[in-house]
Amino acid sequence: MKKLLLLLFPLFIQAQDVPIGFWKDYLSYNSASYIAEAENKIYCVTSGGLFYLDKEDNTINRMSKVTGLSDVGVKQVAYSEALKITVITYENCNIDLIKNDQIINISDIKRKEITGLKLINNITLRNGIAYLSCTFGLVLIDLEKEEIKDTYKLILAEYPCVINNMSYSLNSIHLSTSCGAVYADINSPFLNDFNSWSWAAEGVDITDYYYSETFNTTLYAIDSSDVFFPNTIDIISGANWESYYCPEIVEITFINNKLHRIYSNKIIISNGLDLIHSDTIYYEKIENAKFSFTDSENTIWVADAVNGLLKFVNYEYQESFIPEGPVRNDVYSLEFAENKLYQCHGGHANFGLNALINDGASIKDEYDDWKNYDFYKLGNARDILEVAVRNGTEYYASWYNGIPEMKDGELITKHGYANTNGVLDTISYHETNNRIRISDLKFDNDGNLWGLSSEVSRPLFVKTKNGEWYSFTMHQNQVALFFDDLLIDSYNQKWGILGRGGGIFVYNDNNTIETPADDQYKLLNTNVGGGNLPSLQTYSIAEDLDGEIWVGTDKGIGVFYNPSSIFSGGNFDAQQILIQEGEYGQYLLSEEKVKCITIDGANRKWIGTEKSGVFLLSEEGTEEILHFTVENSPLFSNNIIDIAINPENGEVFIGTGEGLISYRSDATEEESAQSETHVFPNPVRESYNGPIAINGLVTDANVKITDIDGNLVFEDFAKGGQAIWNGKNKNGERASTGVYLVFSTDINGIEKTVSKILFIH
Repeated sequence: MKKLLLLLFPLFIQAQDVPIGFWKDYLSYNSASYIAEAENKIYCVTSGGLFYLDKEDNTINRMSKVTGLSDVGVKQVAYSEALKITVITYENCNIDLIKNDQIINISDIKRKEITGLKLINNITLRNGIAYLSCTFGLVLIDLEKEEIKDTYKLILAEYPCVINNMSYSLNSIHLSTSCGAVYADINSPFLNDFNSWSWAAEGVDITDYYYSETFNTTLYAIDSSDVFFPNTIDIISGANWESYYCPEIVEITFINNKLHRIYSNKIIISNGLDLIHSDTIYYEKIENAKFSFTDSENTIWVADAVNGLLKFVNYEYQESFIPEGPVRNDVYSLEFAENKLYQCHGGHANFGLNALINDGASIKDEYDDWKNYDFYKLGNARDILEVAVRNGTEYYASWYNGIPEMKDGELITKHGYANTNGVLDTISYHETNNRIRISDLKFDNDGNLWGLSSEVSRPLFVKTKNGEWYSFTMHQNQVALFFDDLLIDSYNQKWGILGRGGGIFVYNDNNTIETPADDQYKLLNTNVGGGNLPSLQTYSIAEDLDGEIWVGTDKGIGVFYNPSSIFSGGNFDAQQILIQEGEYGQYLLSEEKVKCITIDGANRKWIGTEKSGVFLLSEEGTEEILHFTVENSPLFSNNIIDIAINPENGEVFIGTGEGLISYRSDATEEESAQSETHVFPNPVRESYNGPIAINGLVTDANVKITDIDGNLVFEDFAKGGQAIWNGKNKNGERASTGVYLVFSTDINGIEKTVSKILFIH
């Protein structure tokens, strides 16, 4: 069992800089699926995770691995009023208890090998016990002892019954199962024995089964798996039996003696189990309702998969609650440009079938406000893979329908076959609805927009700064000619990754776009003299601050130290980095699929892998500085899709298979000349013990910090454009209260006072 301190950050904290070494989540919270009440809180489960609304001050508080949760993929939440304990279950059957501001993790079910489907379907709390309705039985957790107390399994004809839900009356426990509805004496010591249970209804999949002693009435909800009477609600009161056929019902809830029949676009609410005299809520924001209930104050809450958490008072809509974030968690690529983060949501199946994702791209500004460009905003373009930005104009690469051009949130035009003189050619050699599959877009230093189009005869194209379009051939068969990332290096050479294990091409237009006769290109492979790639299965490519080209493959990393020699006849082959592993040497990350490589302001390499998380390597790649995994950090997944960096503050955005998260690094992009610097935090309060960042410095500046009398307290060199002070003097003691001066010296020895720090002991 693992215990962690719970850290709760209100939403407004998210818009501020986090300290060096801290994490920040950027999950999607708009798709709500489940809600629960806990004292003055309303918990809301979403596609991205969990947040709660404080009903007293109306603040929204995120909860994720960043704030101390043990896992990702929250499924349900329940709260014990008597014990002041919150129970959280996850899709993978992990369990957290929040108790006295601590998180207690119970991972027994997650770790246990169980034949067949393993899911926790529902949580019911009674007398200090959490009853977990599971696909393999009913699990009882003692909340005070923080341990599993018992497991009841119902076996019918050698097959286990799936437990959909558990409810109780004064003396009985009621189970809704895939085999029917059963009940038993709740105090019976023999509930492990199937014969101790009695059938209330047998042979159909019962999703919900409640008994109301107040009304002496029983309710059954029959799942759509029943052939003859799907989605039927049966109400039995004495000898009176009434059935209600509800063909489009999504869910029912029976909480605080209010029965909710939940449909995608409406909620029907009854007192008790009276289905005849009911009230109905219709509202435009109820677009895809998943769950609802009436709380202890008679307020109605709705979890909607489109509009988040909705609040209704006296059946009238009040407001909706959605923490800021991307529209969805899917990450295909990340790009940080002109002080904005772009998260593209599109995709494809190994360069084949489209993912058909209509959500386009989500964009975060400097204030942590998010907006989304969807299918309609982008002129009916879907599966957005990449974006290129220049002077506020955005070009989006669609794997389905050309290039939408956006400015100030409005579509300027969508570039396709008709308005590019056929440069953006369609896939016409087989039946694909004349699609245009753009994999990447990049601007060169002159403002020309370059891109790659798959399965066409002239795949490399350019839109010049004057608005003219040209395309270039590499004399390859266009059938199954797929491309991935594009890179334009310091020599204006174009590097492109070929999909499905095609290696890399390099193209040199010799800065004569209009006259391709002098153009040169090469296809690089694994042969010595032909590129010497570690593998043809290439995933990523990046140019570092020294002009070296780093390439990520399924067999590690290769580095082109002399990219200018590609067409000169000299030795240009990629080299692998040899590192010491114990007594033996081996090539860097040779057993890893390197999915992305990003260079920070200190020329260090942030490496994302498919199964081993994130590595931060030294400038030469020979030293491992950091290694983050789901086991040792708040990282959501070890499958890293892409990484982007804010060069001004060093925030590293990490796109994982489970959503977006960031880490505040200690390196920023250098300044060409010393100007305004930024110190964070400032003032340094007595409660803060973390690193203090001074950024906006010139490259590798020498930084000195003195007290007001000129006594030297600290000296170091900047990483890129940022220096880090640990808040201690040269004797290793915490600095005293006072004002401290920061001096910066550039490579020419010119010293300037760049900032002041107020330090409180």
